[in-house]
Amino acid sequence: MKMYQIVEWFQINYPELHNDLLQCNHNFDETDLNPYHLESDCWSHTMLVCKIAELYNYDKVVQIAALLHDISKPNSRKINPINNHVQFFGHEELSALMSEDVLCLMVQENIISKEEQIEIRELVLMHGFFHQDLNEKELSKHFMHRKSFYVYLVQLSRCDSLGRFCPDNRFSDERYDKLMSYANEYR
Repeated sequence: MKMYQIVEWFQINYPELHNDLLQCNHNFDETDLNPYHLESDCWSHTMLVCKIAELYNYDKVVQIAALLHDISKPNSRKINPINNHVQFFGHEELSALMSEDVLCLMVQENIISKEEQIEIRELVLMHGFFHQDLNEKELSKHFMHRKSFYVYLVQLSRCDSLGRFCPDNRFSDERYDKLMSYANEYR
C-alpha cells in the first residue's frame, strides 16, 4: 500500500480523528505562534511527516507510525499556566494507546501483520526518544539487540523533526548519520 492510500484509508475509516487533528493547533493563541510548529495544525504536521517517510522510502512500519504518532494531540492539548503556551504532555503514551484501534483494524484488513502492529505501537510510544538532549551513543546501546527497531525509531524521529517548520531542527543530517552509524555497531 502506498502512503497516499494509507492516509486515504485513515481519513475514510477515522473521519473524527482526521477532523480533530485538522482543528487542533500547535499555536499558543491567535497572536502568538508556536516557533516549533509554524505549520500550525496537527494534521499539516502529520502530513509533512508522512510525506518525508514516503520520500525517503522508509518501510511501511515507519510510514504508518508517522501517520499515527500524534493522533492524541487533540486530546492532550493543554495550556501551561506558567508560560501560557500550548503543550501536549504525555501525547506519546496516549497516541500509542489511541493507535490500538486503528492498528487492530489494519491487521483485520491485512494491511499490516500482528508483528508490525506491535512494532508500530512501540514506535508511536517512543517517537520522542531522540528529540531529548541525551547521550545518544549510550542510550542507543539499549537497542543493541533490536537493530531494526532502532533504525525505524531513528527514521521516524528524523521524519518528525523534518516535518515541521521551525528554526530549531534537532535532527540534522550529521546527527542522523551518527545515530545510524551506531546501528552498524550492533551486528
